[in-house]
Amino acid sequence: MKRYPSLLIAFGGNALIPRDRAHPHQKEEFLIARRSMEKVADLVEQGYDRIILTHGNGPQVGRIFLQQELTRDEFPRQVTLDVCVADSQGRIGYILQNVFDSILSERSLATRAFTIITQVVVDPADPAFNKPDKPIGVFYDKEEAKRLTTERGWTLKEDAGRGFRRVVPSPRPLMIVEKQIFHDILDLGFIAIGAGGGGIPVRRTTWGRLEGIEAVIDKDRTSALLASEIGIDTFVILTTVKGAFLNYQSKQPHLIRRASVTEMQGWLNDGHFLEGSMRPKVEAAVDFLARGGQRAVIAHLDELDDAVEENSGTQIYPG
Repeated sequence: MKRYPSLLIAFGGNALIPRDRAHPHQKEEFLIARRSMEKVADLVEQGYDRIILTHGNGPQVGRIFLQQELTRDEFPRQVTLDVCVADSQGRIGYILQNVFDSILSERSLATRAFTIITQVVVDPADPAFNKPDKPIGVFYDKEEAKRLTTERGWTLKEDAGRGFRRVVPSPRPLMIVEKQIFHDILDLGFIAIGAGGGGIPVRRTTWGRLEGIEAVIDKDRTSALLASEIGIDTFVILTTVKGAFLNYQSKQPHLIRRASVTEMQGWLNDGHFLEGSMRPKVEAAVDFLARGGQRAVIAHLDELDDAVEENSGTQIYPG
């Protein structure tokens, strides 16, 4: 009998966002999620039975912040960033789980999904806390930016002439708090959904307590860590391009179809992958393989089946 490798599939936050609009209606989110989950259901139907799904939350967290700002006079309060990430995890996890279970039921498949609200430990001494650079939320004018800096202690930076945005630290993930729960869910035969938006950033106090912290963790780095800690075979990063390219901004970009960790690390060192775009994805793939993973893939959202079967995307192997 064929042994199917275990998979961690990392969807970007755009898995629920229309490609022509940034603010979908709620019903549209379910329809768009269905398009992505149909492809995962295809894998289940083929025989893949140990699957973890992770997802981004950038657009959704941006909307949560926008809702706060639009209602600040009626409901004056400040929801911290860790709680905003938790809100988005619950919302997106519910949508993906609801749609996925419906698809499996329609296909008479017994497997079901289970969403795990996921906390991720970070180091408060991480250098990222001294240099916040991850933009979130809406744009403000100069006067509003000054007010928020004074009243809330936020760091805001001018963004390409469009106004000022809040920037927050993006520390490296150290540990998945709910790691054992992911193990248990997979062993029970469920598809696990979790680590949304890179996970809820928390620090562990000297008394052993977990406390939320104002930060955003890169979801691909968290996904790589989770895949390594669970012992996943294949790590798939889905995005809106065909894969990783050399000379991406040139007139003749070259899609990398197969490469070793050593080759990808060399191209990283040479600056082929853009910061805030493809670079963290390649770094996450390299990190996963360095920790003992068997294969990492960076591929287009619409080509999941082919990517898993090694027929599309950028396929990266140890060595």
